[in-house]
Amino acid sequence: GQNRTAPDFTLADAAGRRVRLRDYRGKVVVLHFWTVTCRPCIEELPELEELARVLKGRAGIELLTVTVDENWDRVRPFLGGQSNLRVLFDPERTVVEGRYGTRLFPETWVIDPRGIIRARFDGARGWNEILAIAVEYFESLR
Repeated sequence: GQNRTAPDFTLADAAGRRVRLRDYRGKVVVLHFWTVTCRPCIEELPELEELARVLKGRAGIELLTVTVDENWDRVRPFLGGQSNLRVLFDPERTVVEGRYGTRLFPETWVIDPRGIIRARFDGARGWNEILAIAVEYFESLR
């Protein structure tokens, strides 16, 4: 993560609401980049759903996913009926590539409450296998 300040951004969510990263200051942010054309991304989605479900009840930790796909209609078939994931859209890749330099998916960044990048994980994770360890790590950053 290089302990640098996470680049701020504003992206639209599935409902078209604008979401700014800096609005999450004071919280640990798990920022996940993905796309539907990435097989490991799709295979990882059920485990990200479980991570989102577990984190939902934890104060001070947010999971945000950013897809480079065009819109909700494109990603909806790949998510469960009642998805726990907060999905933001960056079809022009101005945030994913332009600000974070991500070209290969999936990629997960962990940002502390002060906005400092503490970790970056390249590739899919077996979130279910490391769920307790991951949550403990995220909580340690609060």
